[in-house]
Amino acid sequence: MDNLIKSRFSEKIIFTFLSLLAVSFVLSLFVMQLAGALLFILWLFEKKNEKRKAFDAITAFILIFGLVRLITVFLSEYPQSSYESLYKEALFYATAVSLPFYLKTLEKKKVIELMLIFILGAAVISIIGTTRFFIGEVERAQSFSSSYTVFSGYLLTAFVSALFFPKKDKSLTQQIFWAVVYSIIFLGLLTSLGRANIAIALLALLVAIVLKQVPAKQIILLLIIAIIGFGVYSFRPSKVIGERVENITQLSDRDIIWQGAKEILFEHPVFGFGPRSFQQAFPLKDKFADKGIGGWHNDFLQIYFESGIIGLISFLVLLYVIITTSISQIRNKKTDTELKFLSTSVLASVIALILSAMVAGFITSVVLSIVFVFLISFLSRIDFELIHNQTN
Repeated sequence: MDNLIKSRFSEKIIFTFLSLLAVSFVLSLFVMQLAGALLFILWLFEKKNEKRKAFDAITAFILIFGLVRLITVFLSEYPQSSYESLYKEALFYATAVSLPFYLKTLEKKKVIELMLIFILGAAVISIIGTTRFFIGEVERAQSFSSSYTVFSGYLLTAFVSALFFPKKDKSLTQQIFWAVVYSIIFLGLLTSLGRANIAIALLALLVAIVLKQVPAKQIILLLIIAIIGFGVYSFRPSKVIGERVENITQLSDRDIIWQGAKEILFEHPVFGFGPRSFQQAFPLKDKFADKGIGGWHNDFLQIYFESGIIGLISFLVLLYVIITTSISQIRNKKTDTELKFLSTSVLASVIALILSAMVAGFITSVVLSIVFVFLISFLSRIDFELIHNQTN
């Protein structure tokens, strides 16, 4: 493609940093932040006209959301807590401008390869988390630098991305390969014990089967692997799994969160209480069985109570732009077939994150927010190619 963005730096350097970021999300927080920061620093030295060419609607709406968050920091009822968001969320906005830019410097082959690296990296990390679970080091699978909730959310995006990833090779060898990848990632998801995320992953698998993204032979392979997996698990049954299954309808204090939300729903409706203000603003903390709860366990509640209706609207508009952009790419007959599948992969992952956000959260998570930016940067890259192909 002749109309790719021109970088001052070599493709090898850019792709190395992007790959490092793609495999480091829950493997090492330091490496993830380092890779993200280095990409942003490189971006600062890029030509202004190339930056202007790369700027698009998705990036614009992320920055609008960021501006609203910034305003609500300075209008916060609890400024000392809200000021933390200035550095805890900084990488999210830094990568929101640098990642789309650098994906637009890469040829299609490299873009698809980068998504594959992300998926295979997740499989390796799933093995690490699952191994820690089976040897009894942890009661819920997780990596070394993340909680089980972040680990679970990350594997959910990778699992869904893998289901819809563009696969030209339909050979039996490749079907076995992908069946193993699905199984490894799902096992990590299963042993992290995130009930909602497991349900969302199974729903995504069902959709993929209905849409014939998972061939019949692969379904049989997955069933065989599942049977083997249950056999292995029988050697190390987890007390925590038993408790989670027995209390499958337990709301994990979310009923108290919703009760508290009703009490303060209209106290600061326009700009909210300020980012990271849950501990100070929530009125029913004493009722929690888990005294470690530090957030709303729902992105939409969290954004509303932190940044008000203005913040929530900007967040919803951002999600709307992302979803409609992907749908437009999928429907566009001029979209390259592989890129169409790649866009579907991202769309499915974003929808999975949105569903997960009903019981957890990603947009204010240090790790999952960067995973989110990483994924939607692929949509920016696909849109860039479509727009420039139409003008030629």
